[in-house]
This record gives sequence, structure tokens and C-alpha cells, in this order.
Amino acid sequence: MTLAPKRKMKRKLSYFEDSGSKLKKYPLIRAVYDDSTEKALKIIKIDPDQINLTDPFAGLTALHVAIFRQNETLVTSLAKHPISDLSIKDNFNRRSVDMLDYTTNQIIFEAVIDATYPEDMLELENLAYEQGKAENVITPFKPKDP
Repeated sequence: MTLAPKRKMKRKLSYFEDSGSKLKKYPLIRAVYDDSTEKALKIIKIDPDQINLTDPFAGLTALHVAIFRQNETLVTSLAKHPISDLSIKDNFNRRSVDMLDYTTNQIIFEAVIDATYPEDMLELENLAYEQGKAENVITPFKPKDP
């Protein structure tokens, strides 16, 4: 036992700095975590397979992190991407739609809901139009699929 004071860290390490070597194969999740929107959009374009990867610690996808970080641009891009799997659950059993508990942002909310439940949202819009509840309201008209 020594009487010398404990060394203090000059700055707290972030989630990714602490385990950087383990996370080198997750550049999209890291870019989203760091709020590097342009970098994340480039990664999505170059390597779309990154979209559905989950981090080795909490099982979060880039979309989970983007919702938590409140990044409208990335949430919209990830939610609407054709290969995005919105049913992936993290280690706490939360899908991306369950992460909406962490936002009050209407754009984020609508992007994730529309992507998760596209048929239900179309049916609700058509029902509102058919029942005349949308007469004095501007609503997008989306015809039913044949």
C-alpha cells in the first residue's frame, strides 16, 4: 500500500476510445456515435453492409445510435435504406422503433414509424381520406396498391 495519490485521468475516454481495437470493423456505428454525418453518409454509400452490423457491447445498430443521438439526417437515411433491417434488437431487446422513447423529434419519429410500419401508415392515410377526415387538411394522397 502506498500513500501516493491516485493518478487522475486528464479526460474521460469515450465509449469507442476505450475499446478502439475491437471496433475498427464498425466505422458506421462510430461515425454515427461521433455525429460525423458526412462521414456516415459516405460509409452508407460505399459499404451498405455496415448498416445492419451491431456493436459487440450493447448490440446497437447505427440506427439505434442515430435515434439516441437525435441525428435527423442519419435516422432518415438509415430508416429508409432498402437493406436496413428495422427488426434487429439490441441486447436490451429494443428494436429501432422502441428507441423512439428517447426522442421528441417529429422528423425522427415519422421516419422510423413510416419505415417500420409502411402498410399500416398507408392504410391509416387512405382511411382518413375515404372518411372525409382529411377534407380540410393537406394530406398526401397515396393510392392503394393494385
